[in-house]
Amino acid sequence: MRMNNFVIKPLAAAIALSISVDVAIAAESNEVQGAAMEKKVESKNLELETIVVTSQRRVQTLQEVPISVTAFSSEALEKGGIVEARDYLSQTPNVSFSEDGGAGSRSVNISVRGVSNVGLGEVVTANSIGFYIDELNVGSVSTGTINPQLQDMQRIEVLRGPQGTYFGRNSLGGALNISTKLPDEELYGEVSVNAASFGTLGGEGIFNLPISDKLMMRAVYSYNESDGEVENINPDGSDLGYEHTSGRIALRALPTDELTIDLSVTYTNEDEGGDITVPTGVINLDSQSIFGSDFKAIDELPSYPQNDSKVNRNLVELNDNEFSIVNLRVAYDFDGFEFKSITGLIDSSTSRAFDLDSTSVDALRRFNEYEATSFSQELRLQSTAVQEFDWTVGLFYAEDDIEQFNSIQAGADTSYTNPNTGEVIGLLPPIPAGFRINENNRVFKTESIALFGETVWHMNEQWDLTLGARYTQDDVKNEAFDRFAFESPVLDSKGDVSFNDFSPKVVVKYTASDDLNIYASVSQGYKSGGIDFSNDGSEASNFKPEELSSYEIGFKSSLLDSRVNLSAALFYLDWTNLQVQSNFLRVPGDISSAVEKTLNAAEVSATGVEFELTALLSEGLIASFSGGYLNSEFDSFDNAIIKGTTTPVSLSGESLPNTPELTLSGSLDYTYPVGDSGMEGFVRAEWNYRDESASNLEAVASNAGLLDLPAFPYQIDSYNVVNLRVGLRNDNFRINAYVENLFDEQYYTGTGDGFGLSGIRVKPHSTVLGVKFTYMM
Repeated sequence: MRMNNFVIKPLAAAIALSISVDVAIAAESNEVQGAAMEKKVESKNLELETIVVTSQRRVQTLQEVPISVTAFSSEALEKGGIVEARDYLSQTPNVSFSEDGGAGSRSVNISVRGVSNVGLGEVVTANSIGFYIDELNVGSVSTGTINPQLQDMQRIEVLRGPQGTYFGRNSLGGALNISTKLPDEELYGEVSVNAASFGTLGGEGIFNLPISDKLMMRAVYSYNESDGEVENINPDGSDLGYEHTSGRIALRALPTDELTIDLSVTYTNEDEGGDITVPTGVINLDSQSIFGSDFKAIDELPSYPQNDSKVNRNLVELNDNEFSIVNLRVAYDFDGFEFKSITGLIDSSTSRAFDLDSTSVDALRRFNEYEATSFSQELRLQSTAVQEFDWTVGLFYAEDDIEQFNSIQAGADTSYTNPNTGEVIGLLPPIPAGFRINENNRVFKTESIALFGETVWHMNEQWDLTLGARYTQDDVKNEAFDRFAFESPVLDSKGDVSFNDFSPKVVVKYTASDDLNIYASVSQGYKSGGIDFSNDGSEASNFKPEELSSYEIGFKSSLLDSRVNLSAALFYLDWTNLQVQSNFLRVPGDISSAVEKTLNAAEVSATGVEFELTALLSEGLIASFSGGYLNSEFDSFDNAIIKGTTTPVSLSGESLPNTPELTLSGSLDYTYPVGDSGMEGFVRAEWNYRDESASNLEAVASNAGLLDLPAFPYQIDSYNVVNLRVGLRNDNFRINAYVENLFDEQYYTGTGDGFGLSGIRVKPHSTVLGVKFTYMM
């Protein structure tokens, strides 16, 4: 692990900030906002607020839940300026994310304790990390992952480890659990406007209406636009700004004292001009295999890091993501039990047109269309009365349909003349513009059914024993049509396969005192297998499901009369049949012979530790600190096929990509009254650190000495980011101002390493200044 980038200024700031956890200063029940069980900080007692979570599908305090979980309350989300996934993931220990800008400005690949969709392609049919909004899994959108615009949020919880016994879908490595604010009986409204660097402007409106004492409505609308951090200087190309629109309408009906019905409809449209990445000038292995190892990057602009804000792309690009979510929840309480039904319908689409060569040369163009629909139904029955046993049982059913179309077409320039040397470089055979070099159409269908449940036996006042289990059956059907321009006929690959799994869980919890809980758990997770496309004309083959065993021991404590909260967990993971996609050319130098294969890496193991500490230093002054250490590696991976090569190599003993060993974050938050004005002010400083990591499997192979690749950009350097936020508020308004990336740290979190003539691409991050004003009625 290298600490070179642990530079003096951010480190000094970090020491001054002292301590961070990503847990919120306060949290509220997602079912009853402002839940009575929350304790408010009283100045005479000086104790931290109690944090409430629903990670076990019950209203519990964070300190009593035997799970490693980080929680953010509504207040923490607002004061921390959290509007997208990277804002809270960067503050969560042993959680990392990578951005390549390829599926839009908000696209992220999330890793929890090293578990992620490692090396998979653009369409992910089963996610390693569960993503839930109001108890509905929304990970089956067309982009494979979802990063919703976060407005009017009640709480966000990040759960580490398998979560299959609590949630409808499998959650192999962890889950992100988001709760929105529900309609209530108060007439309320607010309007906000915001402005930030790079021409970013936006607005948001929230309106809560009690239609009657039995029916309430809440509506949220937001709009944001920006010129973007990256400028396309080519007059023939498109700008790289964006327009994001999102709306949600929620209804709550209370027909009787026992029956609650919640219906919400969410619509989001992300309209963007193209990939917000800049070239590095380092040609990847795919491009080298086509144009030769001596091929140099084509671009009239300097490369990153000298250039972190401009590109020269001639094609009019687009990157549009659209999705709608309908969520119906019905809860009925009776005689110490609760029955709940959760019905979800998701419809999403992605349209992309982008400059595949990523230069001013009109050589290659690519077009994508993704469509996805998902229906799911979950039925759950659980005990609610205080008794010796607390239990939950559930039945889950889902149908997912994803259709993908890809086309690579020739541009008008089949050669390039170097303006400096006059050298003519042949890029393509003499073919007409628009000639389809490669295209494919693929259909994925998955039908899932699962039975899950668990029971907690309160053996006595100190000991609890939890037993849980999940049985899953997945029926997968895939069909693919591939056409190679320089070959015929069309290759047709299809098949169907079924998988089933039984995943148990055991947790022992010891309540040593009112202020200390100790727990140990053993749990298993599962991720469905699938069918390999076999677009090389060979027989279709199946890849196996992933299976994960997790062993964890931890504690949660409250110290110094509830002025300090400290939690920690030590874990070991055994992850088998990891699914990895390999891409290579069947015919060296022929882009039309591109082949995709999904392989199973035999086994991965990971060990690590994480902790979170929050301290109330004085009235209004809260410091927090969190950290995680992770050591993950391929125990056995002898059949890895690296891009640009065709011979399998062994990556056994090497670290996983995009898994930094060390993740740290800290914050210092001071809230104070502003004289006798009735206003309250706050100042908040944040610091986030991520250790270095390999960007992809090519980088892993290079670290193993199997490839001779440059450290940049394959090796992602460690980075420090410091943010500063201030604000004022009273009963009628809030104004927040912020500076993100205060010291202008130059960093990137992932690489876009597909084909390109200007080199591997990265998404830059710059200093951002912004302000948001909110008026509440």
